[in-house]
Amino acid sequence: MVDVYQEVVDKLCQIHSDDEKCAEILEILAIEDAKCGGRVNSAMWRMMKNLIAFDRPFKSYSEKIVLSAEKMPPRPAAPLGQTMDVGVTNLKKREIDPESQEILVDGDLAASIGRYALYYNVKKDNYKRSAIPLTPRLAATFRHGDNKSIEIGDEIVIRSWSDEQRKVTTHVVKIIEELDAIILESDGADLCDKDLISNATIPRKGMQYLLMGYSILHEKTSHQSLSTGIIVSDATRRLRYMGSSGSFKGDSGGSCWDENGQLIGMQIEVEKVPHTKDDKGRPASPASGGRCCIVAMRDIFGHIQDLLPPDSDVDWTE
Repeated sequence: MVDVYQEVVDKLCQIHSDDEKCAEILEILAIEDAKCGGRVNSAMWRMMKNLIAFDRPFKSYSEKIVLSAEKMPPRPAAPLGQTMDVGVTNLKKREIDPESQEILVDGDLAASIGRYALYYNVKKDNYKRSAIPLTPRLAATFRHGDNKSIEIGDEIVIRSWSDEQRKVTTHVVKIIEELDAIILESDGADLCDKDLISNATIPRKGMQYLLMGYSILHEKTSHQSLSTGIIVSDATRRLRYMGSSGSFKGDSGGSCWDENGQLIGMQIEVEKVPHTKDDKGRPASPASGGRCCIVAMRDIFGHIQDLLPPDSDVDWTE
């Protein structure tokens, strides 16, 4: 089923390789697939057929693929913790808890936080790295991996997933090694419209969350991805919370939100699990993608008090 689906996506993207519709297709299909839990005969397939109707060069070919796929038995609904990514072929994430119930992406929630989907690129490739707006002037990203070379004062240009024209120049003002976090400060333009970190919710065991990252990989770039999960542990001694959503390349530094659209944390680590194989012995999953680790925004908040504007002047008496 995934092969059939990916084949259509690839063909659509080939047709629109020279314009913006390729990205639009991936974004629409990712959202629709996530809403429907990745099930056949869902709104995702209706959306795909509507898109195909505009692609005359191979309309009959692609329609044949989609219609044949619809005749196949429906695959199981996505288990808890499975990211609804459509840009990677044959990647099946393992189920974190076999007794857990299915959690679908809340489309309204995804739409409400979409304006906070920020990212930046580095010179060596075209993959997006997540940046999380904290206040109109501050943002956070992860410290590990290639970002270990980042130093105080380095310039990072932040862009918006929802607004291609938006570009904000920031500089690194703080590195919090123990939380695997880098704090960025805008040189002028606002990064968001309100103070998100002051109103951040503390993660708690059993809390559902939505992870927003950039782990849909296609044509040597990455696109926005949405994953759902549950906080499955209390804070560890290293101030990490374990989440069931898993994580793949592009999810590092991804923002985590509760059901009410409140920011709760940043995804920074993932539990490594061995490859699974398909019936032909080929790798069917990456060698990571287990439970992920999240640092709470409230813990980051405690480290950036000196960067926040002072409270309004109020006279207090004891």
